Order: sequence, then structure tokens, then C-alpha cells
Amino acid sequence: MATHRESRSIALAAESLFDIVADVERYPEFVPLMREARIVRRHGDVYETEQSLELGLLRHRFRTRTELSRPHGITIVSSDRSFCRFDIRWAFSALGERHCHVEFALDCAARSLFLIPVIEMLVLPMASSMVSAFETRAHALAANAARVDAATESGAGSSLLVAGEPGRPRSSGGPVGNGEVRRQDER
Repeated sequence: MATHRESRSIALAAESLFDIVADVERYPEFVPLMREARIVRRHGDVYETEQSLELGLLRHRFRTRTELSRPHGITIVSSDRSFCRFDIRWAFSALGERHCHVEFALDCAARSLFLIPVIEMLVLPMASSMVSAFETRAHALAANAARVDAATESGAGSSLLVAGEPGRPRSSGGPVGNGEVRRQDER
């Protein structure tokens, strides 16, 4: 059985952090041990995801169901046959305009004795760094957005494109990688 709980205040708007946690397909770009995350079905505020965690030669693929309760919470559960219990809960509370309180809880138990070491080696290390990974990601995206806004306001003859950022343009050559900044000369 794996259990991890974390609670902290973060200098970010609750909605911003909610959006980053809800964007599961970007997890491999910044969540430790996450190698793949792909939404396979979506209906309103609920989606199913196929994910895989990897540590060296050890890899585990599973499915989850995510329910979004904007902007206050995200619940992630799995009925995958490898787990007898898999439950992740995120709760977001605004603490003013640019601060929030975040609560993260993970409860997970493997169905088979073979998977217990997999859970201990993959899920627990990922869970213990989860909130920090999302906080770091949010600050990096905010810094990139500020650079884009500053470049746009200066009208310096070129623009910055931030690839992979929600609400930001991507270059015509395809994504550079989430959070990377590319200069493109205006014509």
C-alpha cells in the first residue's frame, strides 16, 4: 500500500494550478517517472487516460479516470486490474488573487504481490515530488508568459512564441517542447 499526503500554500492563482494539473497529456514533460499520458476518452469534465510510469527497465502501464470540479478539485481513480485501490485527490483553495492552498492525497494498493515492489519503486517516489513538480511547472509557464508579454509590448520587430502553452501561439514548424521559447522574425 502506498499513501502520500501533502498540503501547502503556493504563490499562484488556484485556477492556474488547476489548469496545469488538469492537463494530463503534458505530464511526461515535467512529472518525474511519467513516460506517457494520453487521453483515450473524454466526456464533459471527465476523461480517461492511459499512462505509464518508468524507472530504468521497470515500466507500468495503467488507466485512470479523472473528474474535474473546476476550480476546486480534481479526482483521479483507477479500476485497472493491477490495483485494488488507486485514488488521487487534489484540492485548491484561493488565498487571495495570486495565492492558493493545495492539498494532494494519494492512496494506492496493488492487487498482486508481484506489483507491490513496482508501486513502492514507481508510485511513491513520483507522489512525493508531485506538488513540487506542478509548482515549478506553473512558475516556469508564468515566467515564459511574462517574457512573451514584454516582447509583444516592446514591439521589437520579432515575437516570442511559447510552444505548448495553453493560450499561446505555436510556431508553424510544430511544437518546440512545452515551455521553450522561440524567436520568430516578423515579415
